[in-house]
Amino acid sequence: MAWFICYLDRSITGPVVSWMIANDIGFLADVPMQHAMAGIVGSMFFAGYMLTQFPAGYLGDRYGHRTMVVISTAWAGIATLLSGLSRSLFGFVAMRVLTGLGEGAYYSNDRAIINEVTPKEEKGFAMGVVFVGLALGLTVATLVTVPIIELAMPYVGSESAWTVPFVLFSIPTMLISFGLWRHLEARKAEKGSFLKAATRLLLISAILLVVVMATFEGTLRLGWGGLEQAAAILLTALGLVTVIYWRFKVVSAPVLRSRNLWLMYLSALPILYTLWFFGFWALLLVSESAEMGLPSAAVYASLFGVAGLIGYPLGGRLGDRAMRVGWGRRRTYVVLCLAVGGLVLVLALVVRSDEFDVLLLGTLLFLIGVLFAALQTVHMTLTSDLAPEDMQGQAFGMWNLVAEIGAILAPVVSGTLRDMSGSWTTAVVVTGALLLSSAVLVFMVRVVPKGTADQ
Repeated sequence: MAWFICYLDRSITGPVVSWMIANDIGFLADVPMQHAMAGIVGSMFFAGYMLTQFPAGYLGDRYGHRTMVVISTAWAGIATLLSGLSRSLFGFVAMRVLTGLGEGAYYSNDRAIINEVTPKEEKGFAMGVVFVGLALGLTVATLVTVPIIELAMPYVGSESAWTVPFVLFSIPTMLISFGLWRHLEARKAEKGSFLKAATRLLLISAILLVVVMATFEGTLRLGWGGLEQAAAILLTALGLVTVIYWRFKVVSAPVLRSRNLWLMYLSALPILYTLWFFGFWALLLVSESAEMGLPSAAVYASLFGVAGLIGYPLGGRLGDRAMRVGWGRRRTYVVLCLAVGGLVLVLALVVRSDEFDVLLLGTLLFLIGVLFAALQTVHMTLTSDLAPEDMQGQAFGMWNLVAEIGAILAPVVSGTLRDMSGSWTTAVVVTGALLLSSAVLVFMVRVVPKGTADQ
């Protein structure tokens, strides 16, 4: 439930800015390269999201993982509400960064909780089942955001209608946080630690928010284009990541100096790039390629998210079974990743074709979605296998910190390529090539401890 509502909160940005572009409304109406600026808006969320990954994992290992997921979801609800109350580009982007900083505390601690409470022989399946919420959130956001905006237009006006989904979805987010606090079992060491954990996360996030937004405002004043802005934001984020690395490198050496884990971290970057290429741009990709309206295109675009309902648990089952028969999760991931990369390149041919077949596009999006979700589960479970038991939060924090570089790049790079080329073909090809590179990196992972992966 928490993954569902958190992904709903973050995924509505793509449909909202797509609606703005299609209707020339809001703060994107007068922007010369609309797809590129919309991509920057999406990327800024992930700039915040990546930066709290490792610190939040560290705080979770120290104060309790349950504590951090409760704080994260409450924070996400408040920041999503504030996003809907924003009336300027700068204010909206700041609230999206703030939302990302809060939601960044969720992933590493959620994965650590699953590792703690699940039998080892079913850990992959458990990670996949929980991620069904992710698929639901992405699907619902794609399907309902535009209809909600259009239903709201007669009541609040066209210039304010885009804010309604943010206000509407903030309420169940805060209710889910309350439910986690009441019903998620706590270890004794976690009791009474909310204030300390929240205070430390708030202080870290305040510094990060100021630095990231100063970079964003500076690039706007300089009149930089989408790629230049993305480069500046990414360099700033990487600089902050370097500071975080040096701050924790001694106490967290087992997860920061492991060759195997670094190969897993780096190979996760294409995963998040792919997720947020489709998660952010699938609606416009279908709409513009098939020349259909956004509501109709949403049905086909949502197939990528729907596929995750099958793919995430399937990947867990495949990985767990591969362990039992001696095949290993590493080989399973490589095969899945090569298959998805190949299908994405086929998608590029379909998008480029003069005789466009929307049913073929929908079928490809669904197949890509199933196998892509499956490979994510396998990748995360293999990372858990390779990480020390008492540093699961920090390992997954570093996993997502590095991987979110892909999420930062995907919206703006893809949007810029779309503006420059006039079609989505190049952006799709880049996504497929990155997936193939991920397969190569995981193939390079060396022999791991007996009973956890390939021997």
